[in-house]
Amino acid sequence: MRLLVVLALFACSLHAAEEYTYWVQPCPAETSRDTSCESGDTELAKWAFEAWQRESGGAITVRQVDTESQSRFRLRWANGNSGLYGETEPILVNGKRGANIYVLPSVAPGADKLLRDAIVYLTCLHESGHAFGLAHTREFADIMYSFQYGGDIAAYFGRYRALLKTRADIARHSGISDADRKTFRAAVTR
Repeated sequence: MRLLVVLALFACSLHAAEEYTYWVQPCPAETSRDTSCESGDTELAKWAFEAWQRESGGAITVRQVDTESQSRFRLRWANGNSGLYGETEPILVNGKRGANIYVLPSVAPGADKLLRDAIVYLTCLHESGHAFGLAHTREFADIMYSFQYGGDIAAYFGRYRALLKTRADIARHSGISDADRKTFRAAVTR
């Protein structure tokens, strides 16, 4: 019996986590005028991808790459003229599921910089969830919640903002609900 357990554990260790590469459009000064992208937004996008990795229970790894053509997920900063707030469109990259992800970083009015960063991060998280194959939910607590079902937008982002004392706290608070986590793990372990 012990031999069977050891063999089963060994077989599980041979199953490598699936790797997802991602690229985030740089946000230099000359493009930020068009998109309201700020230099720290690329880090917010990185934290979103890393949050999904942590929540996967070891089923996936994410790795940032330098060139768009090498990545499965391609996050671009949208501008206010594009009509996009957040959008994900599936693509195939070398026969594997990939996505073009668009995030509008100029969504948070007002002087609260941390609220603005929280909204950009949560939008990156939501849209990258779609890239991993997750659908919208009706549950207000979920990162995959869709405002097409109603709900108080200010309250949705405000509850996450209340968790933050500094920008670094964003990397520590995934924003992923238990229901999101369960659905995500089921999706990436199929």
